[in-house]
Amino acid sequence: MLLNTAIWSRVLSFQRESSYGLQKALQSDQQNRQKILTKYDDVQRLFTELPSKYQKDLNQVFPGICTEFDCKRDDIKKSECTILIAGETASGKSSLINLLLGGIDLFPTSQLGCTSTICEIRSNREGRKEAIGYYRSTSTDDRKKTKKSPPVMFDLRTENGLRQFQNAIASSDDDGDNEFDRIEVTWPFPMLEEGMVIVDTPGIGGGGNIAKYAERYLSKSYGFIYVINSANAGGIQKGRLQNFMRLVINSAGEEGFNSNSTMFVCNRWDMVPEQDREAVKQDTIDKLAKFYPDLRRSHVLFMSINEAIKGLSFGTQTQEYIKLMDLVEKLLPDSLRSRMNHHYGWLSSVLKRTIFTLKVSKVTAAKSMEKVKEEAAQIKSQIVMLEKNSKDSINFLKANISQESESVARNVQDVLQSRDMAERLFNWRIVDCPDDDRKKVIADALEKIANRVAVEMNYWERENNVVTGIKDKIIRVCKRDFELMEEQIAKLEGALLDGDVKVVQDLHKSIKKPAPPNKIWKKAKEAGADDDAGSFKGLGGAVASVSTLKAVDKNLKRIFSDYKRRDANKCIQKMQDATKLFLDNLFESRNLSTKIHAFFKRFIKGIDTVAKMIPDFLKADLDLMEMLQKQMGDTENNLRDLFPRLLHTSHVLQGQLDLFFVNYVMEFDYTLEDLRWDQHDPPVGSGSFADVYIGEIKSNSRKGNLPVALKVCRDPLKENTVSEILLEDRTMRELDHENIVRYYGATFRYRDPKRQKDFQWIMIMEVCRHTLKEKFVSSDENNPGKLSPGTKSQVRAMVFMAEFALQLCLGLRYLHHKGFVHRDLKLENVLVTDKNVVKLTDVGMTKRGGQIAFSIVGSPVYMAPEVLLQSQNYDHKADIYSLAIILWEMWYGKDAADYIQQQLFSPLEKAVKDGLRPSTRLNCKAPDSWIQLIEKSWDYKPDNRPSADIHCKFFEEFIRDARRM
Repeated sequence: MLLNTAIWSRVLSFQRESSYGLQKALQSDQQNRQKILTKYDDVQRLFTELPSKYQKDLNQVFPGICTEFDCKRDDIKKSECTILIAGETASGKSSLINLLLGGIDLFPTSQLGCTSTICEIRSNREGRKEAIGYYRSTSTDDRKKTKKSPPVMFDLRTENGLRQFQNAIASSDDDGDNEFDRIEVTWPFPMLEEGMVIVDTPGIGGGGNIAKYAERYLSKSYGFIYVINSANAGGIQKGRLQNFMRLVINSAGEEGFNSNSTMFVCNRWDMVPEQDREAVKQDTIDKLAKFYPDLRRSHVLFMSINEAIKGLSFGTQTQEYIKLMDLVEKLLPDSLRSRMNHHYGWLSSVLKRTIFTLKVSKVTAAKSMEKVKEEAAQIKSQIVMLEKNSKDSINFLKANISQESESVARNVQDVLQSRDMAERLFNWRIVDCPDDDRKKVIADALEKIANRVAVEMNYWERENNVVTGIKDKIIRVCKRDFELMEEQIAKLEGALLDGDVKVVQDLHKSIKKPAPPNKIWKKAKEAGADDDAGSFKGLGGAVASVSTLKAVDKNLKRIFSDYKRRDANKCIQKMQDATKLFLDNLFESRNLSTKIHAFFKRFIKGIDTVAKMIPDFLKADLDLMEMLQKQMGDTENNLRDLFPRLLHTSHVLQGQLDLFFVNYVMEFDYTLEDLRWDQHDPPVGSGSFADVYIGEIKSNSRKGNLPVALKVCRDPLKENTVSEILLEDRTMRELDHENIVRYYGATFRYRDPKRQKDFQWIMIMEVCRHTLKEKFVSSDENNPGKLSPGTKSQVRAMVFMAEFALQLCLGLRYLHHKGFVHRDLKLENVLVTDKNVVKLTDVGMTKRGGQIAFSIVGSPVYMAPEVLLQSQNYDHKADIYSLAIILWEMWYGKDAADYIQQQLFSPLEKAVKDGLRPSTRLNCKAPDSWIQLIEKSWDYKPDNRPSADIHCKFFEEFIRDARRM
């Protein structure tokens, strides 16, 4: 359906208006690509200045780093940015492209003419309409030489050329392969500015294999549109989407995939009954969110592509069409940003590893040879233990899978002998029976029976999550082990940095090593990846292959000796007899367990892949330690002069790179227009580097605007401050708990808006108008320590205190389980909402446990002895000490610092170091169990202090018992 001139003109006008934003984005992208190229020059120059041993370290962490520099520079020089369009077979991908092109019939849309090869679509301003088909290589002789036919041109301006082009796209051989490797389409596409390429792929689950077509494009794609057939029973095809998302994750590499450059189009919405739409919509969102945790609901569009095309033919634009064009207009710039973020992330990781190794060297250089050897020996022994624990876990998992396969084999035999399965396997219709070809009838019958067994067993396996359950178990165990290992590696690396351990936290947030569980399935080719109904794969394929029945079997020959399709009942009976013979042969075979075990061995191979990768996590740091030992007496490189200069250069480059990211790449959560606050009002609070204001996030919902606290940095972002602020932002985004102050995101303002100068960072957080200090340290509060022991009023006060203490401990437990240490816990930093919900604040500058060495943070009275004495690296047990002081203050309603200060004439710090604590024996003292908890919690030795988890259980039990009284 080609549109008439008037309608086509209106469509072009609408699309040109929509493309205005894209033009600006492409211009901005061109400028940003020049800026990031300069960053590549700077970082590569720094790399060449590093001593060879440090270059070797970087090459271990970033294999082939020199080649990577060149490849990534070449990539950023290319103006093209690829958007991939994928989806299930017959979901309407080609129709979507036709709609984006203005509603023309360029791509074939019939179910028999679906895309079976890659199509790259580019725009041009000369009005050219053509396509070039590039043939696949073909074998020419027994020596496996290959050749390619010359490309063929299709003139899309003519009916004949258009028809040839559509046939070329849709044609495929018996294996589902198209003779063309790819077809390049050039079309005057107003929405597609030069530099953007749309790639159409064969449908997932169709004749071709999505992996061999799409994987090479996913690695260089920075956005994709996935089309779903909403009219299908069950909506999303779970297995197909899962396989595709696995490809996306694996191809995205270390930097991950940006959810903003992802869009889902749920097509054929007009075919979903009105009464079912809400349920289908919710089911679709739930399934997508399961496989795509960062899903944005606004990026999921429910529409009828055909209705939108029909509307264009009558000169109208449906609401869904307008929304689609809006989403595409946003998707393309987001994809450009995703591409830039990819390059920023890689450069930042290289710089942070460089900073880490240089700082370790600096710290090591200040130590004696004996001290370095001692630390290296300790680290090596810990690494050996880590490897042993990991291997033990892997061996346990392998043994567990072997046991699982035995259990599955027994279940399979029971299922095959069940009545339900017999009804399905023996339920033959004449249309299912073989043709009358006497030479092939037995072979065809066997193939049909084996295929039916495979399909039914695959269906049973999917319904009972047999394979998925085992996969999930592997991933769950691997995830647990690797999270534990990364935490322990962080501790080891923290031990290498006595004085500046923020570097480790920043490094681990920046270098996202590819998660081995994701790589397992790419390396171990599991069966069942294609869940087509007729697929002879998966567990069912393994089961069906157990039967050794052959066409030459004399019993089969007897059954089919007088086979004629015209006698339907007789044919069906013969197929039933042959099915019984097939199953009897299968049951008599002793290979069922062997075959099923072989099927699951592919997972064990994947686990072996993980086991081999485990030492790689540690090898770079181990080699670094050995290198540092060797260079202790090396003065050739003038290391004392070299390290400060290289470190300074690295920090400057990191700061410049982070400023570039904040100014040109980062997508902020809100704009100033989204907020309502009077910037001339005085702040409600002030910290060392920021002022806090009360404002609102504007909303059109019935609930009205959302009150928020705005933490505005007083000083503009600079090279020496931006990295620390970005680290705080990333930390805050990791935390999600009811008793941690909620972080809504960030925005910015210019102190000088006219010249867009002096960039000020703004953190947007939950509003909490009260503090725990207001609740408990006040003359008019009924603290338990002010009331007569054992009275009802004291019990009520104890329950009141315990409810707040429990919330505080729950928040602290969450932080500690995440691997963080608060470091500045005090009553003022514990906020309380109007509904009396406790919220820990100032958590943005928390540090990873084991990464905190000799740094004093907090108020002296709350500081643990190991913090004040700077005698050792401290961990989460320092927070438990602070918690004990807080609990004392909540009981007595006194400020611990004021109370202790009255008892001494020496400085407070010295008194705490010497072991002075507030007295727990004042009037109206707490019950012995409470005193015991508090005194254990401020014990001089960190190991003696109970965990936050024990505190939670203590207060939970007290509240429960008190309410029973």
